[in-house]
Order: sequence, then C-alpha cells, then structure tokens
Amino acid sequence: MDKVFRERSITDEGFEGLYPNPLLVEIVSGGMAPQGRALSLHCGTGSDSLYLAQEGYAVAAAGFSPEDVEQVSRMAEEARAKVIAFTVEPTQLPFHEGEFDFIADTGCIHKMDESKRGAWLRELHRTLRRGGRLFTVLPSLKDNPQGVTRSSIEGMFHPPFEIVQVVDAPVMDKSGKRGHLYYYSILLEKV
Repeated sequence: MDKVFRERSITDEGFEGLYPNPLLVEIVSGGMAPQGRALSLHCGTGSDSLYLAQEGYAVAAAGFSPEDVEQVSRMAEEARAKVIAFTVEPTQLPFHEGEFDFIADTGCIHKMDESKRGAWLRELHRTLRRGGRLFTVLPSLKDNPQGVTRSSIEGMFHPPFEIVQVVDAPVMDKSGKRGHLYYYSILLEKV
C-alpha cells in the first residue's frame, strides 16, 4: 500500500477505492490552503486525511466515533502517512490554540445540531492560527430543504471568520454523473 500511496496520486488512482472530496482537492491543488499542520474533521474513511498527508501536510484526523478513528489509523499506518487520528467531542477539541494552518471539514458542520454549532465554530476558530484557513462544504437550499443560502453562510461564519470564497458546486462522482446534490464550497480565514 505504501507503494500505491507514494507513487500514484490518491486523486487519480484512489487508495483502496477511496477518493478525497473533489471540492477539497480543488482548494488544495489551487494553492488556496496554507501548508503546514492540517486538521481533517469527521475523518470517516480517511481519504481526505490521506490526501492531505500526500500533499505534504502533517495531519490530525478527528472523528466523533472510535470506528472512524480506527479505520483512518489503519489506513494511515498502511500508507505510512503522517496522520494521527483522534476521537473528539465537537465542542471541546483537544488541540492547542493556533495549532493548525488549515482545517478541512467535509462532513461535520451541516450534520451538527444547531445548538452545538456555535461552540463548534468557536473551537475551530481557537485551534486555527491567525491567517489560517478553514474549508467546509454545505448543501445548497436548491436541492436540500435543510440546505443553506449565500446569505445564511455569511450569518453563520462572519464573524469570527472572514469569507474568502463561496462557490456553488455540484459534486460529481468519478464517472462524471451527478452523484450528490449541489453544495457550497466555502473557504474562510482567521484574521
């Protein structure tokens, strides 16, 4: 597995059939994510965490369940990737203030209960260094009754974050078919 991970791009070949979130790949490959230490949230299958490690980040992968953490730990060990996985409580992250240069959240914020969302965002802001960036995706109201609009994104994140970019992006599967609903790709910065 180390050979697959090191010699071929996870975005082209996948890793055990897993691919990173294509919207995350756009942000990182476009040079919009600062290099250094990254926090990959809701680590799930581990593909986003492995992708970030492949791109040179030292990655902390955080999941809400031990099962998520076990899977990403196993994948990282097999790939010999710089990824350390943690089971976390969303409103009390076990990381230092300003510890991360980049945070990638491709599945937490929109699934989080609104009563915890404010505390979650404060924790993300606390653990991100000044000038660091937070990337997230949220479903669009176009296709999802629980989705968001551009104006609700502004209200959700600003302040404490500055909005760098909001892109309305349909997510396609690897065959080019529309695999999911429309999402907003959101890039924020701690100023």
